[in-house]
Amino acid sequence: MVIVGLQCGHDASVAVVADGRVLVHLERERDCRVRHVHWMTADLIDDALAYCGLAVSDVDLFALCSTQSTFFGSESPDRLRFDYTWETAERLGADGFRRTVFDRAASISARTSYVDDAGVLRVYNCEWPDTLDAWTSDRGMRLIDDLDGAILGQIFDEPSLAKINVLPMTVTIDGRTVPAVGVMHHLSHAAAAFYQSGFEAAAVLSHDNGSPRRTETAYNGGMLFYGEGTSLRPIWTAPIPAGRLYSRSARWIGLGGFAGPGKLMGLSAYGRPAFHDPRFVGDVDALADLYVNESRGEEWSGVYGWFKSVEQRAEELGYRMDEGAFSDFGKDLAASAQHTFEELTLYALERLRTLLAKTGRMGPNLCLSGGSALNCPTNSRIVQETEFTSVFVPPSCDDGGLSIGAALYVHHHMLGHERVVTRDRGENAAALGRAASAPAVGRALDGAAEEFEVERGVDLAERAAEDLAADRVVALFQGRAESGPRALGHRSLLADPRPHANWERINTVKSREWWRPFAPACLQERLREHFDGGPAESPHMLFNYRVKSKELGAVTHVDGSARAQTVRPGSGPFRRIIEAFDRRTGIPVVLNTSLNGPGEPIVETPEQAIEFLRRPGVDVLYVEGNRLAKRRPG
Repeated sequence: MVIVGLQCGHDASVAVVADGRVLVHLERERDCRVRHVHWMTADLIDDALAYCGLAVSDVDLFALCSTQSTFFGSESPDRLRFDYTWETAERLGADGFRRTVFDRAASISARTSYVDDAGVLRVYNCEWPDTLDAWTSDRGMRLIDDLDGAILGQIFDEPSLAKINVLPMTVTIDGRTVPAVGVMHHLSHAAAAFYQSGFEAAAVLSHDNGSPRRTETAYNGGMLFYGEGTSLRPIWTAPIPAGRLYSRSARWIGLGGFAGPGKLMGLSAYGRPAFHDPRFVGDVDALADLYVNESRGEEWSGVYGWFKSVEQRAEELGYRMDEGAFSDFGKDLAASAQHTFEELTLYALERLRTLLAKTGRMGPNLCLSGGSALNCPTNSRIVQETEFTSVFVPPSCDDGGLSIGAALYVHHHMLGHERVVTRDRGENAAALGRAASAPAVGRALDGAAEEFEVERGVDLAERAAEDLAADRVVALFQGRAESGPRALGHRSLLADPRPHANWERINTVKSREWWRPFAPACLQERLREHFDGGPAESPHMLFNYRVKSKELGAVTHVDGSARAQTVRPGSGPFRRIIEAFDRRTGIPVVLNTSLNGPGEPIVETPEQAIEFLRRPGVDVLYVEGNRLAKRRPG
């Protein structure tokens, strides 16, 4: 069975899933070169299918998702459109759908679907909370403590929760209409994590920048789930304001929107949590008097009280609040937001632990997803301080991975197809993008031959390690592109991790703020020689560690931490490069960051990689087994 998952909001993406295996995951921003781009195109769907040797006629079902409260959007309504239809429900088995929810969604869509002035088709995306009302309405997570295990156990058996939050739809592409299912945002996040985790059973937390408050039509902030076998059930809301508080903190000190939280995470190490107030740790409904100010508008209302408290405290302590991100105020705000974020997340997980323990389902496995799962210090605290000691975070835990999750949820949970639970803990979830064809690489090299020294068919590992040991900055383009926002050795910029000067040097190459840290990539079996804390594996660069070695100046953050990536034996050319570097230097670690400049998506084609080589400070580029270097003057 071929299911195509679509994420139609920001971070638009396509995933092709065949018999439960993700064949390809394409993120639209890599093609159009606009970060976090919205809306779906027929061309991206065709490209994804063609990469797998398929066509639309081979697709059995589409699975659609979107960003919370954002339309299903198509940039080519003459070629691609989405519709609600009960015919899909009847074809797939109407007992798996909620007619009342469908009628509401279809009615709203009929009134709101339109083509805007930019030619984008917008179809209403219903984030429907109805199937959870029996357990969450006017209760909040506080009631977990008041309910016994028998009552809570009904959550796992309630028929309306067995196949929830899906709506029957169709996708029409170039005149061909295919059945489709709309899948809830956080359910797609959770599915992307659980079904790629390798866990037979696991608790799941999805949370992000959405509003933590439930409304009549949506719950956007986060959800708690339990996955077992093919089943994935939402079991409670997670109304914590962590993601929104963090995002708005970044925006407040000028770090930007989408990129801001990642910058704030790095900045937090320079400050102290002077504005953290434990009164604000809890669910937003219980603390509404502290948090909520409806007059501040949707963007700020749910977290306004926290910022008011920060302002008051800053004035009392004599801070200047208008001196930029790297001021005393900016650094301490970042540290305070980071600490509050961590405490709120741990609070939600304690509620989840309590619920699972009361129902006899508590175990060590936890999956994290949603954009908030990119917060590495929090992920490491979870491993070290909770009973969830085995934690999996997919590399595409951001909204770009929703297409994967929607497709996997439909395949496994809705249709009941068995999973193949592997031991690799999601290692194969990373390299799901395109690889450049041999002809495409050849054309790019031919076009670059006059400008650069081109050596074809070199020993990639040995030559790249030689360049790194000679303190050259190495761009690496090999294999299939990574899925998600982290470069993991396929579209990477590498450097010697030892000289502290390389920290500022690589930030200059990438035109980033000088204070932002870089990640070390380490041979997995040598991790504990250089790093403490965190889990035994971190293949997707999503956990923090304490740096033991004094030799790693370029990848040791100001607080002594590092966002390490572990690289397994047998995992391809990147592993062999680190092994060869270790043979030369005795250091099984390289500095690894993404191959892109500020505001740019990660490079997607050999030509884009060659364009990156033109940047000042980049010495060498490897495109597959070919070495390109700048010509020496004279």
